[in-house]
Amino acid sequence: MTAVSQTVVDMANQLALAVNTTLDPKVPHHVRIEAYNLLEKAKEDLVVSVECGFFMSSTTKEPPVRHFGLQLLEHAIKYKWNDLTVDQKDYIKENAIKLVLEGTLDLLHEHIFVKDKVSRLIVEMIKREWPQQWPNLVSGLRHIGDKGPTQTELILFVFLRLAEDVVTLQNLECNHRRRDLYQALAADMDAIFSLLLSYMDNNKNHYAQMMKEGKEHIAQQHCRAVQVSLMTLAGYVGWVAAHHVFDNDGLLLNYLCVFLSHDYCNLEAAECLLQIVSRKGKPEERRPILILFDDNHMSAIFEAAIRAVQSPLSESSYRFLKVLTQVLTALGHQICCLWGKEPDLSEPSNIGTYLKVILTFTEHPSLSIYSYTTVLWGQIFRHEHFSKSDVLLSIIPAWIAITTRKIVKHGYPSKNDSESCQFSRFDFDCDEDYSHFFYKVRSESLEVIKLASALDPITIFTYIEGLLTQQILKPIDPGPNAEKQLCNLLSPSFLEWDALSQIVESAMNRVMQQQKHKQPDAERGVKLLQQCLMYETVDPLILSALLSCISGLFVFVRIVPSLLMDVLNKIFSALTFSLPGQTKDSRSRAVKNVRRHACSLLVKISRGYPDILINAFDFINNVMENLSHNPTELSQMEKVTLGESLLLISNHNCSFEKQSSFIGKLLKPVSDFWLNIKQQFSSPREFMSFVGLDKAPVEPSDKDVNGQNRAQIIYSINLMMAIIKRSEYPSDLSQAERGGFILCYSDNGNVVCRNPATPYFLPLLHQLFCLLRLFNGLWHPTALTAVSQGYSKAYNLPESEKNNILGLTCVSPTDPYSDLPKVQHPLERMQYFLSIVHDNCYHILGNAGMSLGLQFYQHPHLAEYIIHSSLSNLHFIPEYRLRPIIRTFLKPFIQSCPPECYRAVLLPILNHFCPYMLERLSSRWDHLNNMAEIDPQEEENKDVQEILEDLLIRMLTREYVDLLKALLINGQKGTLTDGPEMMDADMEVPVPVNSNVEMSDLGELVLGCDAICQAVVSTLLKVLWWQDSVACLKAVGVVTPALKWLSNERQFLSPEAVNQVLFAVLQGLHRHGQHEANQSSLLSLGLAVYEMFLPQFPTIREVILSLPGVPAVNVQKLDEKILNPHPNIKAAKAEKDKKDCFKKLVNEVVGRNVGEAFKKEVHIKSLPPIFSVPRPKQPSIVETDSDIGLTSLFGSDSNGHMSMGSHL
Repeated sequence: MTAVSQTVVDMANQLALAVNTTLDPKVPHHVRIEAYNLLEKAKEDLVVSVECGFFMSSTTKEPPVRHFGLQLLEHAIKYKWNDLTVDQKDYIKENAIKLVLEGTLDLLHEHIFVKDKVSRLIVEMIKREWPQQWPNLVSGLRHIGDKGPTQTELILFVFLRLAEDVVTLQNLECNHRRRDLYQALAADMDAIFSLLLSYMDNNKNHYAQMMKEGKEHIAQQHCRAVQVSLMTLAGYVGWVAAHHVFDNDGLLLNYLCVFLSHDYCNLEAAECLLQIVSRKGKPEERRPILILFDDNHMSAIFEAAIRAVQSPLSESSYRFLKVLTQVLTALGHQICCLWGKEPDLSEPSNIGTYLKVILTFTEHPSLSIYSYTTVLWGQIFRHEHFSKSDVLLSIIPAWIAITTRKIVKHGYPSKNDSESCQFSRFDFDCDEDYSHFFYKVRSESLEVIKLASALDPITIFTYIEGLLTQQILKPIDPGPNAEKQLCNLLSPSFLEWDALSQIVESAMNRVMQQQKHKQPDAERGVKLLQQCLMYETVDPLILSALLSCISGLFVFVRIVPSLLMDVLNKIFSALTFSLPGQTKDSRSRAVKNVRRHACSLLVKISRGYPDILINAFDFINNVMENLSHNPTELSQMEKVTLGESLLLISNHNCSFEKQSSFIGKLLKPVSDFWLNIKQQFSSPREFMSFVGLDKAPVEPSDKDVNGQNRAQIIYSINLMMAIIKRSEYPSDLSQAERGGFILCYSDNGNVVCRNPATPYFLPLLHQLFCLLRLFNGLWHPTALTAVSQGYSKAYNLPESEKNNILGLTCVSPTDPYSDLPKVQHPLERMQYFLSIVHDNCYHILGNAGMSLGLQFYQHPHLAEYIIHSSLSNLHFIPEYRLRPIIRTFLKPFIQSCPPECYRAVLLPILNHFCPYMLERLSSRWDHLNNMAEIDPQEEENKDVQEILEDLLIRMLTREYVDLLKALLINGQKGTLTDGPEMMDADMEVPVPVNSNVEMSDLGELVLGCDAICQAVVSTLLKVLWWQDSVACLKAVGVVTPALKWLSNERQFLSPEAVNQVLFAVLQGLHRHGQHEANQSSLLSLGLAVYEMFLPQFPTIREVILSLPGVPAVNVQKLDEKILNPHPNIKAAKAEKDKKDCFKKLVNEVVGRNVGEAFKKEVHIKSLPPIFSVPRPKQPSIVETDSDIGLTSLFGSDSNGHMSMGSHL
């Protein structure tokens, strides 16, 4: 390096001081800012950045100063390279090479960030020069790397970073240069691989020699070089041509398998091997991977695995073991992918040994290692050929024994009650993370057990039979922290029973679904069920698990129907279970849970086996009536659930009269109560007095008279919801006709059936609408002033729903060892009442359309009732009360509406609701946008309530767009789910702009109505630029077909309106252009709008011309492409040309991320194309002078006749 001037020295000293200033925590903020400014200014001065960069990168400087010096050089190469002269480029290149040769410390002492920066300098120059202007790069780098381990490491880093930028990350700014570099890498891959393998081999040999001679320091240098060689190879072996990896009789694989036995580089070798066995591509390209199944390679891998398992536990050994497990499971995945696709590939000879090793890893205490093998077992059990292997079937008994133990929940990182705890501490930060992962793995394990049950049902059944029998005979162990000798959630016995119940439920149905000769003896299943029925326990947690086992074994009741009454008696004994001293109000959580479990089990078997339970209908009904007469026995929820199970059984009668009669009987107490409280439902004040909102809270709850009124309302609403969801007519039309369910035939000949609940449900509609009107009226200011001070927060969103919206995990503060019942305060009970009744009322209305059908929609004045009840006082209610109206009621209500009721029912409702939603959403989004403009730091300063309001308006917007989609576009009829939240809907994939989406008949009717059309289209266009990218994506898929229909029908369109449409799209691009998906969709929409309206409204081009930096000539080119397309250009290419042209026109308004707004762009010039030998051109027939056979074709034969006929 040439002598450095004093000016450069002085400047470098200033920069070094600035670097140290920025790292000093004691300096004042303004001083640090001045230091940062000085450093940034130095980067922009080319002379300073190059001269000072090399001077500051000297090994005599401090590491942070050296790092900044290298940063100056990297900045000069990345951003100033195109401005440099040839001499300056050569100067930088020569000195950068000198840095690699002698500019760093010994590789064991040099900081990794310095080494990375030095290699980055070479990589950045390679991106701009190689191969066209640096043809001898590979040989030059190899020569440098031969100087010693330090240089070898740096050269290896160069090749690794180059592969990452070009192939792995593909982060080059110039795609043309990336292709050049990829081609150059592929062309020189023989030399590169030779270099990498020679570095690895030479340094391995030197390491062994130095260790033998006792020169440990030098040996460690070569050891590090071997590690980096393997790391670099790992960056290449996953994508290079297969012959580079597998040539020379698998030399590389031999090396890697040998390295697995060397502790100093086994992890790097395993990671490299993992990249190889994870290769993708055509079957013939992956076929060579299977050479790892030969005895030599496989034994090396197995021996390494055994040593890793037997070695003392450490983070490095455990990490190696996990990578090695992934290598083995990836090999299994390759076998599954290739077996059956390659004609000459059969079962490997040592597959038994391989499966035994996988089984050993399955047994490992680590949950992570077990999870890797579980995924592989699932793939093997599903495989067409693998699943038929006798070797695999012989493994299943050992596999099921291991898997059933793994389903038992233990191994928390905070505990020491299992061998797996020590591994969990490496993998998980807290018990909560472990718990989430455990349940995911347990779910996967249960699915694999189902697959195994289909393969070998007798073996699986036999093992579960023995396990369950053993568990029944085993005494209960409540653990050391048990109260009253009852199990808690961490008791050993409960954990075993819980796991066993999951296994039984997963396996038994699948076992009995197999062919008769594969099924186990039914008598064994019956005997097992009888053992469960005879088992007696006073522990509620164990009883709950036992119910799950009975649920899984219920399939055997079909074989021996006489067991049904014993099963029902067991269920009812659990349903009435209670501990001594507990009353209806003081039952513990475990007792409540087991009673609910019994109710749910009855519903489950009623839904799955109604043909069996129909014979016991009277028995179940009598038991329910007897229990209902005892006010201290059943809770309201338990009564509703029992009624639900009877409804499911009753549906199997397939008789309208019988089903309707039972529903009338079941609903009579509700009808009597419902119709006797008309006065209480007459006004908000009357209702508030009835439920106690205007009175002081009362404790305890049994003395709260108004609380009993609330409980009765909840019971009535829940029973109505159960009836409307469970009551149905037969799906078979012949059965429906025989049972008297046919109501009429529609105009197109379709059968219209009637629901047996209709005669009893429709009379209750008026009171239901009154209740909904009251709930909306409770938010009126005059009603709010009447609320008691003790209930002032009763209208607030419940804490559980709030946490759900905010994405917070609801961690129970209660002790897992404790089983005390949760005590609800009067405020919580009132809050629960207001929330559950409001939501369930809309569940009833949403399901009524699907269940009751035409008779519901033809109810007199239905539209008026809805407008004056559900949709009244909407401007008073908050977003979290408006969401159920849209999501739970209106969306399924619209989707289920018969076409003949569109005009009479839907149009009046939409005419009332859609303009209101446009006004409400606009005002709320304007408020949010104004808040953001007033306080630019608002995003950081929001409190929880503001964040909640922000999220609620976003969710409301998305759900309303989903409603509009159901309104306008043809699609499947939606169904209503039971879940309180439908967050998954936010992730719905939007309809692509170019998809062939058709408007529904209802959509055409809606867009044909002026007021509704204006509100709907205006809302969708505004959503495009409101501050919610998810809602924007949803709106793009809905507004596109709507605009196409309006364009074709030419309705409600004017030049000003069309201009506003395009302007809204451009606003959306400006707002959401930073998101790739939004940008692509909005560009397609913008082009579609421009193309759609240009012929009819030429003034739309003025919107494009008003954009900054858009010349008229470019707009004219786009117009030509649209109005006068070239006939010889393919449609796909023409479409791409139009989109590229439109994108260039609007590029200046496309929004960018804040982090990208002031980012300095990197410009890499394209170099001349790499020289390639052109293919020899075949001369045309006209150009050739040789005889091509025409003379013989048309010549004459020896007799003088034309020979053409003989050729023909």
